[in-house]
Amino acid sequence: MDIQKERAGLEKKFYLLCEPVVQEAGYKLYDLEYLNNQKVLRLYIEDPRTKSAVIEDCIKVDHALSPIFETETWIPEEIVLEVSSPGIFRELSTLEHFKNFVGDIVMVVIMGKLTEEQLAGAPKGVSGEKKFRGPLLVVNEEEITMDIKGFKLNLKYSQIKKVTLDPDLNTKFDK
Repeated sequence: MDIQKERAGLEKKFYLLCEPVVQEAGYKLYDLEYLNNQKVLRLYIEDPRTKSAVIEDCIKVDHALSPIFETETWIPEEIVLEVSSPGIFRELSTLEHFKNFVGDIVMVVIMGKLTEEQLAGAPKGVSGEKKFRGPLLVVNEEEITMDIKGFKLNLKYSQIKKVTLDPDLNTKFDK
């Protein structure tokens, strides 16, 4: 997983175009993906106060972007703009995302196997696993630490395939 997301090509142009418009509307651009083969630009926005977005927020941003999309000549005419909330099970893909959710429960899918060093002192059943669920405890530029049944598991970003929030609505951990 590359947490220093480098955007290129049209995705970068879209990001540079959309981010200030989203901010001017009072929201934060959580993430963006351009699906070239489908001609879909998907923006994930959030209200900085609530860390979410409701349909009215998405409509507001869509309306703010529509005139720009109609006048910019480099934007493909057939493009479909989708604006939505990142959702409760949102993907964490940047260092900022990880830092914002320390203390929350995450689901991590890894590539390959854990090293002997990572497994030292781990409870039974951890060694062959590819998915881990637990609170995100520590985040830095190289790795994350999460709690797996009382065991602190350190994972390098290079080992991680995907991370999503996986809230347990009946349990809240202190942030």
